Amino acid sequence: MKYNELLKLTEKALKVAVHEELLKKSKLGQYAIVERNGKPCRILASEIIKEMDSNRH
Repeated sequence: MKYNELLKLTEKALKVAVHEELLKKSKLGQYAIVERNGKPCRILASEIIKEMDSNRH
């Protein structure tokens, strides 16, 4: 397997794993810490999922 192919597969696997964890947090009404303008910010996981889904289109 070429390096670029492996890199793409790894990136996709990480995106899927993060999305799954955010879904779990969302169902529990929990927050996630993300970076906004260079600073840590606490945001509801459900809001992050909405942002991720809107950026896909």
